[in-house]
Amino acid sequence: MVIINSTRFDFLDIIEPVTTYTDGYLISLNLGMPPQVFQVYLDTGSDLTWVPCGTNSSYQCLECGNEHSTSKPIPSFSPSQSSSNMKELCGSRFCVDIHSSDNSHDPCAAVGCAIPSFMSGLCTRPCPPFSYTYGGGALVLGSLAKDIVTLHGSIFGIAILLDVPGFCFGCVGSSIREPIGIAGFGKGILSLPSQLGFLDKGFSHCFLGFRFARNPNFTSSLIMGDLALSAKDDFLFTPMLKSITNPNFYYIGLEGVSIGDGAAIAAPPSLSSIDSEGNGGMIVDTGTTYTHLRDPFYTAILSSLASVIPYERSYDLEMRTGFDLCFKIPCTHTPCTQDELPLINFHFLGDVKLTLPKDSCYYAVTAPKNSVVVKCLLFQRMDDDDDDDDVGGANNGPGAVLGSFQMQNVEVVYDMEAGRIGFQPKDCALHS
Repeated sequence: MVIINSTRFDFLDIIEPVTTYTDGYLISLNLGMPPQVFQVYLDTGSDLTWVPCGTNSSYQCLECGNEHSTSKPIPSFSPSQSSSNMKELCGSRFCVDIHSSDNSHDPCAAVGCAIPSFMSGLCTRPCPPFSYTYGGGALVLGSLAKDIVTLHGSIFGIAILLDVPGFCFGCVGSSIREPIGIAGFGKGILSLPSQLGFLDKGFSHCFLGFRFARNPNFTSSLIMGDLALSAKDDFLFTPMLKSITNPNFYYIGLEGVSIGDGAAIAAPPSLSSIDSEGNGGMIVDTGTTYTHLRDPFYTAILSSLASVIPYERSYDLEMRTGFDLCFKIPCTHTPCTQDELPLINFHFLGDVKLTLPKDSCYYAVTAPKNSVVVKCLLFQRMDDDDDDDDVGGANNGPGAVLGSFQMQNVEVVYDMEAGRIGFQPKDCALHS
């Protein structure tokens, strides 16, 4: 395997393995020299890449659930153990971006730089600590660092290890509801594909089914570069939309949803376009687990499903799980895939009809008992005051979210050159 230390090759592609987790998808991040390895969420709904930092006992994560309780050490990056680690300086574009300031001198002023030094861009003080917020009250606190990131690539089909120096990431010492780290894949300058120079081309992913959750022996590929865009003639492409207030999200337009062979339930016009204030549209967000839709559109879809599904409702499981439609499905032989649950189709701009794999819509929330299994629809309502994910409340921001659960067994291509997103249902386990 060849080792190179630059991404400035027109014929270079990055190919990273992706594994399935309980509520999303993970890639390995190899930081420092020698590399320290971390499993982090792949998130197209944010830009910052970060990892837990400090000693294993010093990193604190609040409200992270039993699985990530503070009593259980979480692997943390140790800057002192990397010979190539540096602190990011206050005058850098990354420091300005993470502090979201209209005045590029503010970060330098915060650390006490003299006027001549920060006006000339020569202040050598470290970028001040930041806070970075996500939906649902989640946030991380840390500082910006630069180090080598090591990736798996391909040049003319030859596998290489790629050392990229000067990669900027968050060294996070404490967080709320964000336990293990994130690789930001948004369109901002801090994102991983942006720093590597791939946002002028694009990337793709094909997520394994959630039945492979926590099984490291099964992976699928995240691809950045020309290889992600080649041989995609049979894909269903819909144009990307642009938002002036949220320019780093990947927006598409949703025109309707149909159940089986039925007529499409028309989406409100706000889902197929973005207004002058940047509101509306649907974002493609791998950092959100389930697809979110607003009422009354969402309620109309639930009513249509309930009218055609020939099974008894399981109201107790709906109460216990928080999902809106759960049904008792006859099952005499596992894995209980033979049922009459209808297919769900998304209708996007450009006359695109994406038929979701059935397993991407319904999930067995119980084991078979007395030849019955309970399956629930894994969509959720986006309430007016909902800030559960990377979206705004009320009618601000995106009007809907396409979550990662609905992207399993669908190859998704982010074609940045042509300004479009493509979809193709397939068994990602067979195409990894």
